[in-house]
Amino acid sequence: MDDSAANRVLSELVEAGVRELVVCPGARNAAFITALTSDSRFKVYWHFEERSAAFFALGRAASRHRPVAVITTSGTAAGELLPATMEACYSGVPLVLVTADRPRRFRGTGAPQAAEQVNLFGVYARTIDIEGDESPCWEMPRGPIHLNVALEDPRSTPKSGEAEVLSADEFFAGAKTPQVVVGKLAEHEQEPAVRFLVEYGAPAYLEAPSGLRGRPELKDIAVRVPDGLLGRFSFDGLVRIGGVPTHRLWRDLEDSQAHLPVISFSSVPFSGLARPNQLVTGELRETLPSVNRRADWAELRADDRARYERLTDLLRSEPASEPGQFLSLSRRIPAGAMVFVGNSLPVREWDLAADDQRQHSVQVSRGLNGIDGQLSTFLGMAEAGRENWAVLGDLTTLYDLAGPWIAAQMASEISATLVVVNNDGGRIFERMFSAKEFLNHHGRGFEDWARMWDMPYQRVTSAAEISARPAGLSVVELVPDAAATARFWEKYREVIT
Repeated sequence: MDDSAANRVLSELVEAGVRELVVCPGARNAAFITALTSDSRFKVYWHFEERSAAFFALGRAASRHRPVAVITTSGTAAGELLPATMEACYSGVPLVLVTADRPRRFRGTGAPQAAEQVNLFGVYARTIDIEGDESPCWEMPRGPIHLNVALEDPRSTPKSGEAEVLSADEFFAGAKTPQVVVGKLAEHEQEPAVRFLVEYGAPAYLEAPSGLRGRPELKDIAVRVPDGLLGRFSFDGLVRIGGVPTHRLWRDLEDSQAHLPVISFSSVPFSGLARPNQLVTGELRETLPSVNRRADWAELRADDRARYERLTDLLRSEPASEPGQFLSLSRRIPAGAMVFVGNSLPVREWDLAADDQRQHSVQVSRGLNGIDGQLSTFLGMAEAGRENWAVLGDLTTLYDLAGPWIAAQMASEISATLVVVNNDGGRIFERMFSAKEFLNHHGRGFEDWARMWDMPYQRVTSAAEISARPAGLSVVELVPDAAATARFWEKYREVIT
């Protein structure tokens, strides 16, 4: 973790006269949160939503006539600071924007949460770009200033060599034990992908947004438990099809699996990796090659099936846990429904536990991995003539409290159900960091919010309790059992090790 860089920036803020901070915790700015838990130089306000945090900081700076800083994680979190920055510019308010960023080598790659944050605020704030031991001189202007701090992933492991960049012909001629991962696919991309996968015959992890889960022709090659897979078996290459994957195995390619050659086939012009790799861009029906190389992966198949049986037993033994509720929820949602899964923990838990046989159309907003605007995006995707369900976390829903405004204009057109998985905060960080500030505990329910927007509401502790939903937008608040969830994740370690 880049503790020294974070501490140096905090000291520079003190030199600039900053005594108050508004901090929005995330994984990328973890070094700041860790440093601030024992730093008495600042009055710290904690917030979960960056847009409001920036305006609060603006108000503090304007009323006290001294600079106040807001500290965020990377990606869309940084973008949420723009409205307050515009106001600060025209009002001459000394607002300091401290945005954590992925290391510079990720710029332009489209890797998860790798946005182009330098000069993000254009004419409204000068950017000071900082990485490693750099300590550029800056002075507090009359108005806002942007400190963009590139930080390493606190969970990264040492690199294991560096892969060679191979052409498609070289890759497929040389790869004897390849692994395939399939990310988000458009509907018209699914059949070309299936044809390639069946012909290639290599083990493939199919993320839920690929739309390929449960396809009978892929059952013999589909990997069901990918956690730790790249470390358990010796692969000599990885093929990505579709969007940049969500699963942690993709990030492992930057460090512990940096030696693996990677080739990507995608209509999205981003490699998703900062390390050497090959990207083939275009329509999959034109770019996916015809390769018949059925690898012998009997050992991997047996291992994966054994682990999947253990996972299935675990889900059955802990039905009240959050992953257990996702299994139940996937069975409660009608087959063929559009299911929009919110970012962060819900998308991972759906991938882990959902029943693939229901053949849902799973949609996500994973381009930049932000959690803002998810409810509104879901409503924009909702279609007449089919069931539409969104499964969002509590913080994700709180980010978009005004989203139902549009629902009244669509009430006669759509049947839409919002399932808010309320686990009281950002539980995705619970197994990553010890500081309580990462979790954003709130103790809030969603009944009054639903009533404000005239949305039918139901609170359940089991997805099996969800009743028939009326037309229009309705809300189900699903409250998992925290103790059961903790037991599940503890036992899950035994499944993947």
